[in-house]
Amino acid sequence: MADEELKPTTPRPPDAARQRTARPPQGVAELAGPGGDWVREELGHGAFEAWHFFPHGSAGTAPAYVFIQPAAGGDPAAVGRGVTTTVLREMRPAEAAGAARRLHRTRQAVRYPLAERVEALLQSYTRPTDAYLAAVALRYERLADAGIRSPVRSLVDITGLPLGTVKSHIQLARRKGLLEAVGAKAGGRATERAHALVAAVPQDAG
Repeated sequence: MADEELKPTTPRPPDAARQRTARPPQGVAELAGPGGDWVREELGHGAFEAWHFFPHGSAGTAPAYVFIQPAAGGDPAAVGRGVTTTVLREMRPAEAAGAARRLHRTRQAVRYPLAERVEALLQSYTRPTDAYLAAVALRYERLADAGIRSPVRSLVDITGLPLGTVKSHIQLARRKGLLEAVGAKAGGRATERAHALVAAVPQDAG
């Protein structure tokens, strides 16, 4: 998992910076399970912390879970008042989603140099060109490798296309030799031709 902190929307006490953590506390992490990104946000002038969880393969527009708990070193009086509506109003899930997407893009760029071109091709779909189908194959492979239960439905979220259309594109990618089965491995693997087709697309083109 990877983590990023949001800038607080209210001033923090001088010692709050020492309370930053790279990952959520053990109990919080276990509640959501593996396979996602966490974003920490300070609330209530540093008295509370919100942990936003975004499962891998999600659309990334909103957290699947949000956990709020007293922050270490928080003001005891504020903690005693509990999570009030004032504290809740400080939450910015959209900003947390943006942080999660930035983390995802950074991770993909390091592990997968073609990620930006793949995403551009998937977002600019007008017809199933070979380059687009190659992008489908590469993205499908990565979703399956990440352990996503339904890579097809994740592609629906990513592309905004109907489920039937996405299924037909995956089948077409297989027929064109862009996505191949690998033994008993779930999903399959993008072929060398698929990688070459995406690599040939200009960086700023979709």
